[in-house]
Amino acid sequence: MFDTGLTAFMLFATSLVMLMTPGLAFFYGGLACKKNILGVMIQSFASLGLSTVLWVTFGYSLCFSGSLADGNDFFGIYGNFDKIFLSNIEPHSVYSPQKRFPELVFVCYQMMFAIITPALITGAFVNRVTFKSYIFFLILWQFLVYYPFVHMVWGGGILQSLGVLDFAGGIVVHATAGFAALASIRFVGSRKIRDNVPSNIPLVAVGTALLWFGWYGFNAGSELDLDGVTISAFINTDVAASFAAITWLLLEWNTGAKKPTFVGLMTGSVAGLATITPASGYVTIPVAMLIGVIAATGCWFAVRFKHRKTGTTLSMFGAYTAWVALWVLYYSDSLLLKQ
Repeated sequence: MFDTGLTAFMLFATSLVMLMTPGLAFFYGGLACKKNILGVMIQSFASLGLSTVLWVTFGYSLCFSGSLADGNDFFGIYGNFDKIFLSNIEPHSVYSPQKRFPELVFVCYQMMFAIITPALITGAFVNRVTFKSYIFFLILWQFLVYYPFVHMVWGGGILQSLGVLDFAGGIVVHATAGFAALASIRFVGSRKIRDNVPSNIPLVAVGTALLWFGWYGFNAGSELDLDGVTISAFINTDVAASFAAITWLLLEWNTGAKKPTFVGLMTGSVAGLATITPASGYVTIPVAMLIGVIAATGCWFAVRFKHRKTGTTLSMFGAYTAWVALWVLYYSDSLLLKQ
């Protein structure tokens, strides 16, 4: 029989993650100029529908069927076709003997990750690509990038066999989306209309609130259980976001225009949320504080310098130093959460 408490928790976590995609639409929409608000928002909502279609037909099977250890996947990069169209998965199928909730709940939970990941890239597409091009990109990117990384890191593929750890999607979600955005803008080029002034700050606030709220399901739910790690991931998520938000606020207050901004506060919190994700269930609370500070500092310097002539070099240096610091923390046994 199912563990009803755990099943209810996973359904709730799934619902929280679903809220993040509309939250992202509001966040990006508010940051865009007025003529692009609806164009940005439709991309996120389109992913809700199209990514679901792709996931239940082929995506889940390519990610979570077969493994490199069993020799029944495709070279540790893709799963097999045993579960296409969710075949062989019944409503009463249990996810695992240790985690007794329906496998269909896991299908839905991971589907929400598949939905929001391509939507994360859409901020780079404003004033650069058409909606038609985005749909074409979304389909190809899911099959060629997202599904392989899910299987390699979480689905029993080659990276998981090598010991790669990614608690809730720092590699699978944020790194793949970030590099996709960078590659896209390098390929497409500069925006046709450059307008860096947010058009609707209250809309950004609504989006930030939904993202922050949904991130608890994103990180805490990734334990797929109710235990101490779940609680650690939950509080680490809030701590990192809070320290990052205040760090960004203080940096703005003491440099540049000499005043704090609401957009800066919200941007800092999102930076902290994204950066704590891969380690949220592995590190202690003091480390989460430090990760939040480093995340905000690195991202703030990257944003500050990107418009300068030396912006590319400096922003890459800022991002590089931040990530080096995070990896040092990540692999320091004395700072990891003791299980």
